[in-house]
Amino acid sequence: MMSKIPEIVVVNGHGLGEYCDVKRIPLPGETCVAYNRRAAIDAGKGTNVACAIGRLGGDVGFVAKCGVDQCGELGFKWLGESNVDTTYYWLDPSIESCLGLCIIAENGENLLLDFDDDMHAIQPDEVDRVVRKLNGAKYLVSGFAQSVESGLMACKTGKEMGMYTLLNPSPLRENLELPEMPYVDVLCVNEGESYEMLSLDPESNLDIIELGKKLLERYKCGAVVMTLGSKGSAGITKNDAWTCPSVKVDMVDETGAGDGFLGAVTYCLSRGKTLQEAMEWANVYAAYTVTKSGSLEFYPWQKEIPEIFKNLGKEELVF
Repeated sequence: MMSKIPEIVVVNGHGLGEYCDVKRIPLPGETCVAYNRRAAIDAGKGTNVACAIGRLGGDVGFVAKCGVDQCGELGFKWLGESNVDTTYYWLDPSIESCLGLCIIAENGENLLLDFDDDMHAIQPDEVDRVVRKLNGAKYLVSGFAQSVESGLMACKTGKEMGMYTLLNPSPLRENLELPEMPYVDVLCVNEGESYEMLSLDPESNLDIIELGKKLLERYKCGAVVMTLGSKGSAGITKNDAWTCPSVKVDMVDETGAGDGFLGAVTYCLSRGKTLQEAMEWANVYAAYTVTKSGSLEFYPWQKEIPEIFKNLGKEELVF
């Protein structure tokens, strides 16, 4: 058993990723040639977020269930090496681990395919029981790299236990209709997911702040954090809204940048930063990650942050 309750709890899926390269992301119906298929130090969304927080020095624990196989064992290895508490990460011989394929274009854009073998591995009642055991944790991060019901249950129970909750509802299932989520303090989405969650045509090109306000109205969450790729990010609350500009870099691979951003935001909140300050910091963190070919392998350690921020011209944000 863990000797103490971690300050931050991540409840989401673990998985193992493979990569391949293409000239460009294919159009619907198009056949393209992929090459350089390879395995990498790349995990599911939950593992990525937890490892990002752990490497930054955050006090974090991971809650998930995985198969008794290479994927599951690598989860223990990568989490442990990143100083993540794995007391409530366990392996079950009755399930198969989740695998994913990341298709990377020459311009750094990617297309992610998740094979949902273990999406229903950890059940909502299991999530509820574990989160209640973690009474005293201050922050909870969840998402849909597990069943939607388990992701929502984590936030519901976490909020009931007094935790500040963050939800990344990705990957979105086809025709998914989500309920109102007043138990979610921060809904973290990208621009495309925002349109999909509102059943709006992306070609309508709504103002980003207006789009965020529509999400707040529809889902009743406390705040929306919207990632905008090369355009940075935007924050929207009931009484305020702001944008955080991106940091200009030469993008190599955007894989895992969103997970790293969410981990960085959560870490900053746990260090007393406001949501806007956390987003500004996380923008710099995420900009660094896209200059590398890979995700978890290149999430920086806290000792590396001063030099990284200095090189990106943002040393004033180091704390």
